[in-house]
Amino acid sequence: MMKSSAQNTRAGFGDRFIAFANKVSDVSGLVAAYLLVPLVVVFLIEIVSRNVFNHPTTWASGTCFLIGGGVLGFGYALKSGAMVRIDALSSKLPEKAHCILDLILYAVLFLPLTIGGAYECIKNAVVSVSKLETLSTGSWNAPIWPTKIVMSISLIILTLQGLAEIIQLVQRLRAAKREGEQ
Repeated sequence: MMKSSAQNTRAGFGDRFIAFANKVSDVSGLVAAYLLVPLVVVFLIEIVSRNVFNHPTTWASGTCFLIGGGVLGFGYALKSGAMVRIDALSSKLPEKAHCILDLILYAVLFLPLTIGGAYECIKNAVVSVSKLETLSTGSWNAPIWPTKIVMSISLIILTLQGLAEIIQLVQRLRAAKREGEQ
C-alpha cells in the first residue's frame, strides 16, 4: 500500500482526473445496473396484469419512465468502450492519426453536444423542480423532476468521462512522441 500512495502523490493532474472520472462512471454504471431490477419487475407486473388478467395497470408506464429515464450508465458505457463508434476508417489509421482524429471528433462533436445538453438539462431540471413538475400521462401524475435531475447528473458524468478520454488521448500522443524521439 505504501508504494501505491507514493505513486498517487506523484501522479499528475491528468492521471488523477482520469481516475476520478473512471470512479464516478463506475459508480453510476453500478447504480444504473441495479435500477434494471425494479424496471424489469415493473415491466413483468404490467405484462402479467395486461395479458393474463386483462387488466392493464395505470401506473407502470410512468414508473418505467421514472426508473429508466435517468440514463446513468452513459459515462460507464463510454469508459468501457460500449458506445457506438464507426471504426471502419479509423481502425486502418496509424496510432497517432487515430488519436488525432479522436481528439478532433471529441472537440468538434462530443464536447459541444454533452456540455450543451448538460446545460439545457440543468436549466430544465431547475424549472421542473421549482414547479414540482409531474408527468401528464398516466393516472397518478408521477413526479418527473427527479428524473430530470438524474438526467442532468448523467450528462455531467458523461462529459467528465469524455474529458478523461481526451486526456488519455493526449497522454497516448505524448507517449508516442517520446518513443519516436528515442
